[in-house]
Amino acid sequence: MFASIAGGFGTRKTNFNFINVTTMNINAKQMAEIATSRMDVTTVLGYFGQIKDIVTQDAQVVAALSTVWTAFTTANDDFDDAYAQARKWAQTEDIASLDTERDQALSAFLTTLKAMQASPNATKLAAAKYLMFIRDKYTLSAADEYMKETTAIAQMIQEMEGDAQATAALTTTGMDDWFLDLKAKNEAFLQKMNERTAEQAGQQKGIVREKRLAAEAAYKNVVKLLNAMAICEVPAGLDYAPAIDHLNAEVEHYRQILARKGVSTGSNSGGGASPDPSQGGGNGDNPGSGDNPGSGDNPGSNDNPGSNDNPGSNDNPGSNDNPGSNDNPGSNDNPGSDDNP
Repeated sequence: MFASIAGGFGTRKTNFNFINVTTMNINAKQMAEIATSRMDVTTVLGYFGQIKDIVTQDAQVVAALSTVWTAFTTANDDFDDAYAQARKWAQTEDIASLDTERDQALSAFLTTLKAMQASPNATKLAAAKYLMFIRDKYTLSAADEYMKETTAIAQMIQEMEGDAQATAALTTTGMDDWFLDLKAKNEAFLQKMNERTAEQAGQQKGIVREKRLAAEAAYKNVVKLLNAMAICEVPAGLDYAPAIDHLNAEVEHYRQILARKGVSTGSNSGGGASPDPSQGGGNGDNPGSGDNPGSGDNPGSNDNPGSNDNPGSNDNPGSNDNPGSNDNPGSNDNPGSDDNP
């Protein structure tokens, strides 16, 4: 489904068939792109969140983007929810229940051991002090993260079971039952955690990836439509420049974040083979790259972007009736690198 946007310099195609063109401003500011696919999950979620906040502040832009904007916000919310679920998947009811039972057993064991420190029986007191000596080697707290607590308990149990004096002390103090109860409940918890990891780790990763790809695709559509409407001045009288300036400032901010992390992202505004966040071809609001670095507010040269062997000049586009090349100033449908923004 393509609608042709006709202008004095040829035909520019867009994926959005509801744009009715009456005027065209080829010098309109354009939103730059960034390689979101090269961000880690938390960074891309943060970036998308900032984009949402910026666009939402301009009700007219939101209305103009219409269903394309709604599709992005929905897809991003789904992505965010999937990631949050992946992080807390272990905290299901059965895991939480087993953790509670284990915590109660730990509390009973430690409370009994502490009480035995005041035993009036010298033999039991000496046995209790030896057990406390071993216990004090480990940080045991029900408030700790699941696996930290589980590991500490398991290590204490292993040391006591491997120490003949400690084993005898458990019997002398009459603490065998509390000790064995703690061991059984800690092992039950660990087994359930291992089962859940094997079953769900791969599933959750796949779900997060699926939702992320959907959010990135929806984001690309927002950028394409926003830029197309800015050029075509649709709807009439709506100035996109303030919103685009704000969005481009955020894009640049995240490019710098990625550059500091040593991530090669490209500018996503042109088609260099080896994108570099610090070396996007062109400048202004629509930087180009590759063989056709842009200048001023538009990629290419003069007032119209050119492309490769047919650089544009003056009032005529370079090639294929499209400023730049193919559907975007830069390369193919995904300026920046290959199929990834």
